[in-house]
Formats: sequence, C-alpha cells, structure tokens
Amino acid sequence: MASPFPFTSGQVLTAAQLNGIAEWTTFTPTFTNVTLGASGTAAGRYAQINDLVFYAASFDLAGTGSVTGHVGLTPPVGNTDAATTFPVSHQAWIRPTGGTIYHGMGFSNVTAILYYAYALSGSYQTAPAVNATVPATWNSSGIFYCQGWFALA
Repeated sequence: MASPFPFTSGQVLTAAQLNGIAEWTTFTPTFTNVTLGASGTAAGRYAQINDLVFYAASFDLAGTGSVTGHVGLTPPVGNTDAATTFPVSHQAWIRPTGGTIYHGMGFSNVTAILYYAYALSGSYQTAPAVNATVPATWNSSGIFYCQGWFALA
C-alpha cells in the first residue's frame, strides 16, 4: 500500500504534520438490523493510520426505533481483516431498555463487525448475538455504543 502521508524517509516533521496523522473523521454509521425512530440518532468517528483503523459509533433508538436481528456495523472505511493472524478489538456497551448496561464484543467478518453480549451459562461465559431480545428486549430508550480497531484487508 502506498503511504497516505506526504512525508519522505528522514524528513523532520512539524507539530502540525504529526497532529495530522490519524485525525478523527466523523461518519454516519450504518448498523444492520437497526431501524432508528423519527428522532433516533446514529453517530460515529474514525481515525486511520496506514492499514489500521480506530473507530467509535453509537445509535439511540429514541422513540419508535427497533432492533430486529443480529446487530452489525459496516466499517467506516475499507473491509475489516477477518484473518485470525491479525488481532482485532471491538467492544460494545449495550443498554436495550434504558436501565441495565451490558458489555459486549464484536467480531469482524470482512464486510461487517457483528456484536455479541457477554452472558453466563453454567460455569462458562458465552457470547450470544446482540439482537431483538439479547441481552434484553429493546425498547424506545435503547442505546448502543461500540468502539475498537481493525486492520484493513
């Protein structure tokens, strides 16, 4: 991949040039299986350093919104790397009813980041898919926040 930066090897960078590396860029996230209400919102931002992308995104159902299936996020740029040789890190904070906050994680499947809620099943922790009823049945006060990083494919 060609470098996205206009710098050359050995060049002494100014503070402004260093600050320009990985500046945050806002984007409107596309969540799968999520319908926002009339006053619902979705917001996001990301920063890219070569093939590494950091992101944060959220949605607030606000009113008549709903979650119908496995919640996913389309990456703000490129495709995520699903290969197990590259570690990825995605976290989620899930508040489906405006009460309890649940913690979750995400996994990349190249075209989307799919989210799972932590759950306890017997002596082991499991991770069922975040959907219309997991970790709880969503209502109009539901909020979802995720952040993480991934390598571009």
